Amino acid sequence: MSVGYQSIEVRAELLKLARLLGRAPDELAYLEAVGPAELRALREQVTEALFDSHLGALNRLASASRLLPVAVVAQMGEKVFGALLSARITGLLDPDRAVEVAARLPDGFLADVAVELDPRRASAMIARIPADRIAAVTRELLARGEFVTMGRFVGHLPDASLQAAVEVSGPDDLLQVALVLENKDRLGHLLGLLGPERTDQILEAADRAGLGLEARELLEQAGRDDGSPRPG
Repeated sequence: MSVGYQSIEVRAELLKLARLLGRAPDELAYLEAVGPAELRALREQVTEALFDSHLGALNRLASASRLLPVAVVAQMGEKVFGALLSARITGLLDPDRAVEVAARLPDGFLADVAVELDPRRASAMIARIPADRIAAVTRELLARGEFVTMGRFVGHLPDASLQAAVEVSGPDDLLQVALVLENKDRLGHLLGLLGPERTDQILEAADRAGLGLEARELLEQAGRDDGSPRPG
């Protein structure tokens, strides 16, 4: 692993940790000397602590929601609980019911929930959301520059949803998502869906950003030997 690639990995982990803690990335600059594996372990410990705190109360709320009509649950989620609490509860709901609730919520609020959600706890629900809805929420997240959030969801989306998401994303967007991708082993599959032309566009975007070498190393890490000449 090159020094440049190691630096990119550390920066990606700091961005993810900052997003989790609701902090500006620069506030965590003192952790730059820590390796990416250690930072990821720290982030996972913080995630467990945040999501498992008040678990009993959250389970009671999730159980109570089963007694209410879906439309009422959706209204309460948006108007009463808000995005953070809704994200905590989502993973405790039956996946099919959670999708029904999501269908009644506006794209903007779903994007708010996505930012706060741990996708690992709601993977079954995420996989059931229609591809066109994934595309709509992706547009919202792109408009906010929420590449970290998008990078966390890639490993939980079926191919149809991934395809819908990449179709509304430009090469610069896809580059930023690739750099913070949570499950790097999914990158090769994602590149297969993109095809050679769009992959080359991402490499060109990396070159413009001064990240060409790191991007190519990322492709190699994904098991793709890109033999095309470096643009420009």
